[in-house]
Amino acid sequence: MFSSFTSNAILAKSRAMYGRRLLEQNYLDLLNCHSVGEVASYLKTRTFYSEVFEGIATSAIHRGRLEELLRKRLLKQYASLCRYEMSIGQDFYKYFITKNDITQILNCVRLLNTGHSADYLFSMPAFFNEHTELDLFKLASITSFAELLDALDGTEYKKVLAPFENEAKTSRSTLDIEAALYNYFYTQLWQLAKKEFSGKRRKGMLDVLRIQVDMRTIVNLYRLKKMLNADEELLRKFIIPGISNLSDKQMTMLIDAPTAPDLLKSLERTPYAKQLKKIDYDLKKDYIEVATHRILNNWSKKFFRFSTDPTVVMFCYISLAENEIENITHIIEGIRYTVPADKIKTMLIGAGI
Repeated sequence: MFSSFTSNAILAKSRAMYGRRLLEQNYLDLLNCHSVGEVASYLKTRTFYSEVFEGIATSAIHRGRLEELLRKRLLKQYASLCRYEMSIGQDFYKYFITKNDITQILNCVRLLNTGHSADYLFSMPAFFNEHTELDLFKLASITSFAELLDALDGTEYKKVLAPFENEAKTSRSTLDIEAALYNYFYTQLWQLAKKEFSGKRRKGMLDVLRIQVDMRTIVNLYRLKKMLNADEELLRKFIIPGISNLSDKQMTMLIDAPTAPDLLKSLERTPYAKQLKKIDYDLKKDYIEVATHRILNNWSKKFFRFSTDPTVVMFCYISLAENEIENITHIIEGIRYTVPADKIKTMLIGAGI
Protein backbone atom coordinates (compact mmCIF):
# COMPACT_ATOMS: atom_id res chain seq x y z
CA MET A 1 0.00 0.00 0.00
CA PHE A 2 1.34 3.41 -0.97
CA SER A 3 1.52 6.09 1.66
CA SER A 4 0.50 9.60 0.64
CA PHE A 5 4.15 10.68 0.83
CA THR A 6 5.50 7.93 -1.43
CA SER A 7 2.65 8.38 -3.92
CA ASN A 8 3.39 12.07 -4.18
CA ALA A 9 7.12 11.39 -4.51
CA ILE A 10 6.69 9.10 -7.53
CA LEU A 11 4.13 11.39 -9.14
CA ALA A 12 6.44 14.36 -8.64
CA LYS A 13 9.44 12.45 -9.98
CA SER A 14 7.64 11.33 -13.14
CA ARG A 15 6.19 14.77 -13.81
CA ALA A 16 9.51 16.50 -13.17
CA MET A 17 11.18 14.21 -15.71
CA TYR A 18 8.39 14.92 -18.20
CA GLY A 19 9.02 18.63 -17.66
CA ARG A 20 12.46 18.15 -19.19
CA ARG A 21 11.04 16.93 -22.49
CA LEU A 22 11.69 18.51 -25.87
CA LEU A 23 9.26 21.29 -26.78
CA GLU A 24 7.90 22.37 -30.14
CA GLN A 25 10.71 24.89 -30.71
CA ASN A 26 13.32 22.25 -29.95
CA TYR A 27 11.89 20.01 -32.67
CA LEU A 28 11.81 22.88 -35.15
CA ASP A 29 15.45 23.68 -34.36
CA LEU A 30 16.47 20.04 -34.77
CA LEU A 31 14.70 19.84 -38.14
CA ASN A 32 16.82 22.80 -39.27
CA CYS A 33 20.07 20.97 -38.49
CA HIS A 34 22.14 19.90 -41.48
CA SER A 35 24.21 17.05 -40.04
CA VAL A 36 24.19 14.43 -37.31
CA GLY A 37 26.93 16.43 -35.59
CA GLU A 38 24.70 19.51 -35.51
CA VAL A 39 21.88 17.49 -33.93
CA ALA A 40 24.26 16.17 -31.26
CA SER A 41 25.65 19.65 -30.60
CA TYR A 42 22.15 21.09 -30.23
CA LEU A 43 21.09 18.34 -27.84
CA LYS A 44 24.27 18.88 -25.82
CA THR A 45 24.03 22.65 -25.52
CA ARG A 46 20.32 23.45 -25.69
CA THR A 47 18.44 20.59 -24.01
CA PHE A 48 18.41 18.36 -20.95
CA TYR A 49 20.17 15.67 -23.00
CA SER A 50 23.43 17.45 -22.20
CA GLU A 51 24.20 14.96 -19.42
CA VAL A 52 24.87 12.08 -21.83
CA PHE A 53 27.42 14.08 -23.84
CA GLU A 54 29.81 14.79 -20.99
CA GLY A 55 33.36 14.43 -22.30
CA ILE A 56 32.15 13.62 -25.83
CA ALA A 57 33.00 15.71 -28.88
CA THR A 58 29.84 16.10 -30.96
CA SER A 59 31.20 17.60 -34.19
CA ALA A 60 32.04 14.29 -35.87
CA ILE A 61 29.81 11.92 -33.90
CA HIS A 62 28.50 8.91 -35.84
CA ARG A 63 24.76 8.27 -36.15
CA GLY A 64 25.02 4.90 -34.41
CA ARG A 65 26.99 6.37 -31.52
CA LEU A 66 24.46 9.17 -31.05
CA GLU A 67 21.53 6.74 -31.02
CA GLU A 68 23.38 4.60 -28.47
CA LEU A 69 23.81 7.62 -26.18
CA LEU A 70 20.09 8.37 -26.43
CA ARG A 71 19.23 4.79 -25.48
CA LYS A 72 21.60 4.94 -22.51
CA ARG A 73 19.90 8.10 -21.27
CA LEU A 74 16.54 6.33 -21.47
CA LEU A 75 17.94 3.41 -19.47
CA LYS A 76 19.16 5.83 -16.81
CA GLN A 77 15.64 7.19 -16.57
CA TYR A 78 14.35 3.64 -16.17
CA ALA A 79 16.88 3.05 -13.40
CA SER A 80 15.95 6.24 -11.60
CA LEU A 81 12.27 5.31 -11.55
CA CYS A 82 13.08 1.73 -10.54
CA ARG A 83 14.84 2.95 -7.42
CA TYR A 84 11.71 4.84 -6.39
CA GLU A 85 9.55 1.73 -6.85
CA MET A 86 11.99 -0.45 -4.93
CA SER A 87 12.33 2.03 -2.08
CA ILE A 88 8.63 1.66 -1.24
CA GLY A 89 8.54 -2.12 -1.57
CA GLN A 90 6.75 -2.33 -4.93
CA ASP A 91 7.67 -5.02 -7.45
CA PHE A 92 6.58 -3.18 -10.57
CA TYR A 93 10.18 -2.11 -11.18
CA LYS A 94 10.62 -5.64 -12.59
CA TYR A 95 8.86 -4.34 -15.70
CA PHE A 96 11.92 -2.29 -16.57
CA ILE A 97 14.32 -5.15 -15.89
CA THR A 98 12.38 -7.63 -18.04
CA LYS A 99 11.89 -5.10 -20.86
CA ASN A 100 15.62 -4.44 -21.01
CA ASP A 101 16.48 -8.14 -20.75
CA ILE A 102 14.32 -8.95 -23.76
CA THR A 103 15.89 -6.14 -25.78
CA GLN A 104 19.35 -7.54 -25.06
CA ILE A 105 18.34 -11.13 -25.91
CA LEU A 106 16.72 -10.09 -29.20
CA ASN A 107 19.84 -8.12 -30.12
CA CYS A 108 21.87 -11.30 -29.61
CA VAL A 109 19.48 -13.42 -31.68
CA ARG A 110 19.49 -10.96 -34.59
CA LEU A 111 23.26 -10.64 -34.59
CA LEU A 112 23.66 -14.40 -34.49
CA ASN A 113 21.40 -14.77 -37.49
CA THR A 114 23.39 -12.20 -39.48
CA GLY A 115 26.75 -13.71 -38.52
CA HIS A 116 27.79 -10.68 -36.48
CA SER A 117 27.46 -12.00 -32.93
CA ALA A 118 30.82 -10.49 -31.97
CA ASP A 119 29.30 -7.04 -32.50
CA TYR A 120 27.15 -7.42 -29.38
CA LEU A 121 28.36 -5.02 -26.75
CA PHE A 122 26.15 -2.51 -25.03
CA SER A 123 27.04 -1.02 -21.68
CA MET A 124 24.15 -0.46 -19.29
CA PRO A 125 23.69 1.61 -16.14
CA ALA A 126 25.00 -0.15 -13.05
CA PHE A 127 21.44 -0.62 -11.80
CA PHE A 128 20.61 -3.08 -14.59
CA ASN A 129 23.91 -4.90 -14.26
CA GLU A 130 23.10 -5.42 -10.58
CA HIS A 131 19.47 -6.55 -10.96
CA THR A 132 19.28 -8.49 -14.22
CA GLU A 133 19.45 -12.29 -14.16
CA LEU A 134 21.33 -12.22 -17.47
CA ASP A 135 25.02 -13.04 -17.58
CA LEU A 136 26.05 -10.05 -19.68
CA PHE A 137 29.63 -11.24 -20.06
CA LYS A 138 28.46 -14.54 -21.54
CA LEU A 139 26.03 -12.74 -23.85
CA ALA A 140 28.89 -10.62 -25.15
CA SER A 141 30.88 -13.68 -26.23
CA ILE A 142 28.29 -16.09 -27.69
CA THR A 143 28.81 -17.47 -31.18
CA SER A 144 25.89 -19.90 -31.43
CA PHE A 145 22.31 -20.37 -30.31
CA ALA A 146 23.43 -23.20 -28.03
CA GLU A 147 25.80 -20.77 -26.30
CA LEU A 148 22.97 -18.27 -25.99
CA LEU A 149 20.84 -20.89 -24.22
CA ASP A 150 23.79 -21.67 -21.98
CA ALA A 151 24.15 -17.96 -21.13
CA LEU A 152 20.45 -17.91 -20.21
CA ASP A 153 20.77 -20.94 -17.91
CA GLY A 154 18.79 -20.49 -14.69
CA THR A 155 16.43 -17.88 -16.15
CA GLU A 156 12.87 -18.09 -17.44
CA TYR A 157 14.15 -16.84 -20.79
CA LYS A 158 15.86 -20.16 -21.44
CA LYS A 159 12.50 -21.92 -21.20
CA VAL A 160 11.03 -19.45 -23.69
CA LEU A 161 13.86 -19.89 -26.22
CA ALA A 162 14.62 -23.61 -25.79
CA PRO A 163 11.96 -24.80 -28.30
CA PHE A 164 13.78 -22.89 -31.08
CA GLU A 165 17.21 -24.49 -30.64
CA ASN A 166 17.02 -26.63 -33.79
CA GLU A 167 15.65 -23.91 -36.08
CA ALA A 168 17.25 -20.75 -34.78
CA LYS A 169 18.99 -19.55 -37.95
CA THR A 170 16.04 -18.63 -40.11
CA SER A 171 14.21 -15.33 -40.46
CA ARG A 172 10.99 -17.15 -39.55
CA SER A 173 12.47 -18.45 -36.29
CA THR A 174 13.62 -14.92 -35.38
CA LEU A 175 10.02 -13.76 -35.71
CA ASP A 176 8.82 -16.73 -33.66
CA ILE A 177 11.38 -15.95 -30.93
CA GLU A 178 10.35 -12.29 -30.84
CA ALA A 179 6.70 -13.28 -30.55
CA ALA A 180 7.45 -15.75 -27.74
CA LEU A 181 9.55 -13.25 -25.77
CA TYR A 182 6.97 -10.46 -25.96
CA ASN A 183 4.18 -12.88 -25.14
CA TYR A 184 6.14 -13.82 -22.02
CA PHE A 185 6.87 -10.15 -21.24
CA TYR A 186 3.28 -8.89 -21.41
CA THR A 187 1.87 -11.95 -19.68
CA GLN A 188 4.28 -11.42 -16.79
CA LEU A 189 3.45 -7.71 -16.70
CA TRP A 190 -0.29 -8.44 -16.71
CA GLN A 191 0.05 -10.91 -13.84
CA LEU A 192 2.26 -8.49 -11.92
CA ALA A 193 -0.31 -5.69 -12.28
CA LYS A 194 -3.12 -7.97 -11.07
CA LYS A 195 -1.01 -9.10 -8.11
CA GLU A 196 0.25 -5.67 -7.06
CA PHE A 197 -2.90 -3.60 -7.48
CA SER A 198 -6.62 -3.68 -6.76
CA GLY A 199 -9.68 -1.55 -7.46
CA LYS A 200 -9.14 1.59 -9.53
CA ARG A 201 -5.37 1.15 -9.47
CA ARG A 202 -5.64 -2.27 -11.08
CA LYS A 203 -8.18 -1.09 -13.66
CA GLY A 204 -6.02 1.88 -14.65
CA MET A 205 -2.92 -0.25 -15.14
CA LEU A 206 -4.73 -2.98 -17.06
CA ASP A 207 -6.38 -0.38 -19.32
CA VAL A 208 -2.95 1.01 -20.23
CA LEU A 209 -1.58 -2.47 -20.91
CA ARG A 210 -4.49 -3.43 -23.19
CA ILE A 211 -3.95 -0.36 -25.36
CA GLN A 212 -0.19 -0.90 -25.55
CA VAL A 213 -0.58 -4.56 -26.49
CA ASP A 214 -3.27 -3.82 -29.09
CA MET A 215 -1.15 -1.20 -30.85
CA ARG A 216 1.77 -3.61 -30.99
CA THR A 217 -0.46 -6.44 -32.23
CA ILE A 218 -2.04 -4.36 -35.01
CA VAL A 219 1.37 -3.26 -36.33
CA ASN A 220 2.76 -6.80 -36.18
CA LEU A 221 -0.21 -8.31 -38.03
CA TYR A 222 -0.02 -5.62 -40.70
CA ARG A 223 3.72 -6.05 -41.25
CA LEU A 224 3.49 -9.84 -41.36
CA LYS A 225 0.71 -9.72 -43.94
CA LYS A 226 2.36 -7.05 -46.08
CA MET A 227 5.95 -8.31 -46.06
CA LEU A 228 5.60 -12.07 -45.65
CA ASN A 229 2.01 -12.87 -46.60
CA ALA A 230 2.10 -14.73 -43.26
CA ASP A 231 -0.16 -17.67 -42.59
CA GLU A 232 -2.62 -17.87 -39.69
CA GLU A 233 -0.22 -19.96 -37.59
CA LEU A 234 2.45 -17.27 -37.56
CA LEU A 235 -0.05 -14.44 -37.13
CA ARG A 236 -1.60 -16.04 -34.06
CA LYS A 237 1.82 -16.26 -32.39
CA PHE A 238 1.76 -12.47 -32.18
CA ILE A 239 -1.58 -12.47 -30.36
CA ILE A 240 -1.38 -12.24 -26.56
CA PRO A 241 -4.54 -13.95 -25.27
CA GLY A 242 -6.64 -12.06 -22.73
CA ILE A 243 -4.77 -8.75 -23.00
CA SER A 244 -6.77 -6.73 -25.50
CA ASN A 245 -9.70 -4.38 -26.03
CA LEU A 246 -10.54 -6.43 -29.13
CA SER A 247 -13.03 -9.27 -28.91
CA ASP A 248 -12.05 -12.73 -30.16
CA LYS A 249 -14.30 -12.13 -33.17
CA GLN A 250 -12.59 -8.82 -33.99
CA MET A 251 -9.12 -10.35 -33.61
CA THR A 252 -10.07 -13.20 -35.92
CA MET A 253 -11.40 -10.64 -38.41
CA LEU A 254 -7.98 -8.96 -38.51
CA ILE A 255 -6.16 -12.28 -38.87
CA ASP A 256 -8.51 -13.47 -41.64
CA ALA A 257 -8.20 -10.25 -43.65
CA PRO A 258 -6.88 -11.40 -47.07
CA THR A 259 -4.32 -8.59 -47.42
CA ALA A 260 -2.64 -5.88 -45.37
CA PRO A 261 -4.91 -3.14 -46.85
CA ASP A 262 -7.95 -5.30 -45.98
CA LEU A 263 -6.69 -5.50 -42.39
CA LEU A 264 -6.57 -1.70 -42.24
CA LYS A 265 -10.16 -1.48 -43.47
CA SER A 266 -11.17 -4.03 -40.83
CA LEU A 267 -9.92 -1.66 -38.13
CA GLU A 268 -12.95 0.49 -38.90
CA ARG A 269 -15.01 -2.20 -37.17
CA THR A 270 -13.01 -2.24 -33.93
CA PRO A 271 -12.98 -0.07 -30.77
CA TYR A 272 -10.13 1.96 -32.30
CA ALA A 273 -12.15 3.23 -35.28
CA LYS A 274 -13.06 6.54 -33.58
CA GLN A 275 -9.48 7.15 -32.53
CA LEU A 276 -8.19 6.57 -36.06
CA LYS A 277 -10.79 9.06 -37.26
CA LYS A 278 -9.75 11.61 -34.61
CA ILE A 279 -6.13 11.60 -35.78
CA ASP A 280 -7.33 12.07 -39.37
CA TYR A 281 -5.79 8.80 -40.45
CA ASP A 282 -5.83 8.21 -44.20
CA LEU A 283 -5.67 4.51 -45.08
CA LYS A 284 -4.15 5.30 -48.48
CA LYS A 285 -1.41 7.70 -47.37
CA ASP A 286 -0.38 7.06 -43.77
CA TYR A 287 1.71 4.32 -42.25
CA ILE A 288 -0.16 2.19 -39.72
CA GLU A 289 2.94 2.39 -37.50
CA VAL A 290 2.50 6.15 -37.28
CA ALA A 291 -1.23 5.84 -36.62
CA THR A 292 -0.84 3.31 -33.80
CA HIS A 293 1.95 5.34 -32.22
CA ARG A 294 -0.27 8.43 -32.33
CA ILE A 295 -3.09 6.56 -30.62
CA LEU A 296 -0.74 5.19 -27.96
CA ASN A 297 0.85 8.59 -27.45
CA ASN A 298 -2.55 10.27 -27.07
CA TRP A 299 -3.67 7.70 -24.50
CA SER A 300 -0.37 7.94 -22.62
CA LYS A 301 -0.71 11.72 -22.39
CA LYS A 302 -4.28 11.40 -21.19
CA PHE A 303 -3.44 8.88 -18.45
CA PHE A 304 -0.31 10.83 -17.52
CA ARG A 305 -2.20 14.10 -17.07
CA PHE A 306 -5.33 12.87 -15.36
CA SER A 307 -4.38 9.75 -13.41
CA THR A 308 -3.46 10.13 -9.75
CA ASP A 309 -2.04 6.62 -9.55
CA PRO A 310 1.77 6.82 -9.28
CA THR A 311 2.54 3.62 -11.19
CA VAL A 312 0.17 4.44 -14.06
CA VAL A 313 1.73 7.91 -14.33
CA MET A 314 5.23 6.42 -14.23
CA PHE A 315 4.38 3.80 -16.85
CA CYS A 316 2.87 6.42 -19.18
CA TYR A 317 5.83 8.73 -18.69
CA ILE A 318 8.14 5.98 -19.95
CA SER A 319 5.93 5.52 -23.04
CA LEU A 320 6.18 9.27 -23.72
CA ALA A 321 9.95 9.27 -23.15
CA GLU A 322 10.41 6.34 -25.55
CA ASN A 323 8.35 8.21 -28.13
CA GLU A 324 10.65 11.22 -27.79
CA ILE A 325 13.70 9.04 -28.47
CA GLU A 326 11.95 7.67 -31.57
CA ASN A 327 11.26 11.23 -32.75
CA ILE A 328 14.91 12.20 -32.36
CA THR A 329 15.98 9.01 -34.14
CA HIS A 330 13.68 9.84 -37.08
CA ILE A 331 15.31 13.27 -37.30
CA ILE A 332 18.83 11.83 -37.12
CA GLU A 333 18.17 9.22 -39.78
CA GLY A 334 16.29 11.68 -41.97
CA ILE A 335 19.19 14.13 -41.91
CA ARG A 336 21.69 11.32 -42.46
CA TYR A 337 19.87 10.22 -45.62
CA THR A 338 19.00 13.78 -46.78
CA VAL A 339 15.24 13.37 -46.35
CA PRO A 340 13.45 16.76 -46.64
CA ALA A 341 12.50 18.31 -43.29
CA ASP A 342 8.80 18.39 -44.24
CA LYS A 343 8.88 14.63 -44.82
CA ILE A 344 10.66 13.99 -41.51
CA LYS A 345 8.07 16.13 -39.75
CA THR A 346 5.25 13.79 -40.80
CA MET A 347 6.95 10.97 -38.88
CA LEU A 348 7.16 12.90 -35.61
CA ILE A 349 4.53 12.14 -32.97
CA GLY A 350 3.48 14.46 -30.17
CA ALA A 351 6.00 17.08 -31.24
CA GLY A 352 3.42 19.86 -31.53
CA ILE A 353 4.42 20.74 -35.10
